[in-house]
Amino acid sequence: MTPMHASTVRRAPARSPRAAAFARSFFALAAGLAALLAAPALHAQSRVPTDPSVSLPADVQRDIATIPDEGTRQPTRHFPVSNEYRHDLLYPHLRELGGAYVGVGSDQNYTMAAAAGSELLLLVDYDPQIPLVHRMYRALVSVSETPDALIARFAPEATAESERVIAAELADDPRKDDVVRYFRRQRVWFDRYLRRMARATHEGTPVAWIGDAAMYARIRALHRARRIQTFNGDVTAERTLRAVGDVARRAGTTVRVVYFSNAEQFFPYSDSFIRNMENLPTDERALVVRTVNHRRLVKPGPRDWHYVVQEMPDFLARLRTGAYRHSFQLVADILAAGPPTVGADGLSHITAAQTPQHAGRQVAARRGARADGAAPPARTP
Repeated sequence: MTPMHASTVRRAPARSPRAAAFARSFFALAAGLAALLAAPALHAQSRVPTDPSVSLPADVQRDIATIPDEGTRQPTRHFPVSNEYRHDLLYPHLRELGGAYVGVGSDQNYTMAAAAGSELLLLVDYDPQIPLVHRMYRALVSVSETPDALIARFAPEATAESERVIAAELADDPRKDDVVRYFRRQRVWFDRYLRRMARATHEGTPVAWIGDAAMYARIRALHRARRIQTFNGDVTAERTLRAVGDVARRAGTTVRVVYFSNAEQFFPYSDSFIRNMENLPTDERALVVRTVNHRRLVKPGPRDWHYVVQEMPDFLARLRTGAYRHSFQLVADILAAGPPTVGADGLSHITAAQTPQHAGRQVAARRGARADGAAPPARTP
């Protein structure tokens, strides 16, 4: 797509204080209505046990097994490990949310889900290789009592034994052999990555699940109880994520965390995507978390991203009113808000009190994102 320049866009007239106040009130009301619309879809009693070590009821397990893959094409780049390094910025927002977690990507989901106390993870990724990553983790994490024990399974001398473990733990999985081959190809990469992330801290706080014994224990319990399920799907399509919402609703669980990584910059907010978001059984406590890349937004470290938290009712309201048709519009909102909403620590918080920005600011936000590169930053295995 040819970039648009600010000089080609007619500048919108400045809002009067009264008009700005009205717009803020309108979107706050819309966010409240979004929460109310979501509420009737929730069951009074969740059928997902709060204890992460307890298996799901058999009928819930069968229902999850019906969620279809979409069979997407192989992307040009794969991200089996995360290149986001400061999820600890999100801990205060995620704490004690509980419920279900819906996200994309690899083991960064484990960090955020552990911080939130999530009870069920339903992960959907466009890359067909990512489900192999989570199956590999399921097998190896399930039999490794500590983070050090897991990391040791990626050492060169442990290769043959780890392959036997994967084959045994996934004996009933039709993709067992694919996972073994995947481990064989990628073992060195995961070995380096997990060792590095286990050492990573910020002001004494571990920034990843593999570096925190309590976080690791929760993820291990969830894996052993088969409460981390992963699918190959397109969040803008009509099968996988739509079915995730249906299954979560039937299980009576509330989706409290929706994580996009930086995927939103690669697609518009289509009608199908909006329906997928509306179909998730969320409530007023639910959050959307994502990362964005823009030259004017602070990154908390080298080769990192800017982290964004948004209340789910507000996100739904902006989608329904047409205020958001692409992620560059939410970037415009962040840039316009300034401190303290946009902090120097690399974290922004979008709320219903913020008025969506006019077209000129949206185009400027898009240009800034392009200047910083549409592709994700380079990874370091």
